[in-house]
Amino acid sequence: MAAAGRAVEALSTAAMAVSAVATMLMTALITVEVVGRSFFRVSTLVSDEMAGYLLVVLTFFGLADSLRSDSFIRVDLLYDRWGPRVKRGLDIILLLVALLYTALLAYYFWWFVGESYRFGTTSIYFTRTPLWIPQGLMAVGASMLILQILAEIGKRLAAPPRAR
Repeated sequence: MAAAGRAVEALSTAAMAVSAVATMLMTALITVEVVGRSFFRVSTLVSDEMAGYLLVVLTFFGLADSLRSDSFIRVDLLYDRWGPRVKRGLDIILLLVALLYTALLAYYFWWFVGESYRFGTTSIYFTRTPLWIPQGLMAVGASMLILQILAEIGKRLAAPPRAR
C-alpha cells in the first residue's frame, strides 16, 4: 500500500511539472502573439486554440498534486473547531464524495474521447486538431486525480487521527 501511495505521489508530482511547463508554453505563445500583432501586424493564427489546450493541461494535470499538497480551497470556519477524529471522518467523507464525482467525470471524459475519436471530430480552426487529443488530456488528468483521491483516503484510514 505504501509503495502504491509513493507511486501515485510521484505521478502527481510529474503531472504538476507538466502543468508548469504548459503554463510557461502558454505564456510564451501569448507573448509571441501579442508582440507579433502589436509590432509586426502578424499572427500565429493558432495561439487561441493552442493556449486553450495548454490551459486544459495546466488545469487537469495540476489537480492531483494540488490535492496531495493540500492546496485546494477549504472553508476552515467550522473545520478548525472540530477535534482530530471529526476532521478525519469529515476528510474521508469529502474524499469519498470527490471520488464519486471525479469517477463520474472521468467516465464521461473517456466516453467523450472515444466518441470524438470514432467520429473523427476535429477543431474548427485551420489546424483541424483531432479533439480526442485535448479531451484525452482532460480524461488523463481526471484519472490521475482519482488515483490521488484513493491514495489520500488510504493515508487517512491508515494514520491515527491528529490535529491539522
